Amino acid sequence: MKVGLIGLGRMGEGMSRRMIKAGIEVHGYRNNYKKAEEQFEKGYISGCATSLETLVQVVHAQDGLVGKAPGVFMMVVPAETVEETLNELLQFCMEGDIIIDHGNSNFKDSRRRADRLAKLGISYLDCGTSGGVYGLERGYCLMVGGANFAVSACAPIFRALAP
Repeated sequence: MKVGLIGLGRMGEGMSRRMIKAGIEVHGYRNNYKKAEEQFEKGYISGCATSLETLVQVVHAQDGLVGKAPGVFMMVVPAETVEETLNELLQFCMEGDIIIDHGNSNFKDSRRRADRLAKLGISYLDCGTSGGVYGLERGYCLMVGGANFAVSACAPIFRALAP
């Protein structure tokens, strides 16, 4: 499984490290590319991207196959930046993609976003997350909401993150 992770701060980095330990390939993006490169060099992410566009391209690319396949994208950004991040990300997404919001957004915003993305054929999972910097060691508490098929498709991610 390959995942695009947006937000490689202390919590996002810890989440990436738990997923990598579980065998999930994690490609990351953060505004400070130099710090993302350092995280890559330490093995905290499988690869880093210079933009959201290149992150999406890497996740959509299928090993040994021509064309693109839907991907999973995790946003580990503050709730107040989720809308802006989502709007930028959507420019590059395709039908079948799954976007997971770990930004602890207001449920009304999450419902609105899920309805909007469903019309585009993109699944939106609201995943309230707690654990902070201790989540790397102890695991994260997750409250996942969304379509059953998308939750099932992302089950390996949630198993890797939860204690």
